[in-house]
Amino acid sequence: AKATFFVIGKQIATRPELIQRMVQEGHQIGLHTWDHVALRGLGAGEVSRQLEKSRAALVELVGEQDFMLRPPYGFVDETVKQCAGGPIICWSVDTEDWRDEDVARIVKAAVEDVRDGDIILMHDIFRSSVDAALECVDELQRRGFALVTVEELLTLRGREPAAGEDYRKVPPGE
Repeated sequence: AKATFFVIGKQIATRPELIQRMVQEGHQIGLHTWDHVALRGLGAGEVSRQLEKSRAALVELVGEQDFMLRPPYGFVDETVKQCAGGPIICWSVDTEDWRDEDVARIVKAAVEDVRDGDIILMHDIFRSSVDAALECVDELQRRGFALVTVEELLTLRGREPAAGEDYRKVPPGE
């Protein structure tokens, strides 16, 4: 199973080996701002600073790549779209795994109504989120789902990711 990991810039230096491992294993890495701030409503200078500082840290660690953006809280406005420098990825299934550490509830939220092309939001802030993610992988694969990166999902659907465009799901036939 592959995943897309949107990383907080200021945390990149604390676990460089983990990010390098993600890339080596074929996962996709993306931007999640430098300080995990809500970008909506900020000026272009601050949005750009949040993204460019994170982008520079990732390029230094893993090399030049096109990094997609997942804005914290999914908040997007015209300034964010103009400054993103790549596609903006949100989600269609929110596990709310940050709310509690109930693995069973998180797994149910992720797999209960999932459809082909959905983008599932999970975090790595608690061990329970990681445990739930592993259970979700097993259950979704058992149901016949292929878990891919967001970039792979767009490619499989014949979609060329566009800078500043907001993606929340990519169902078949779109």
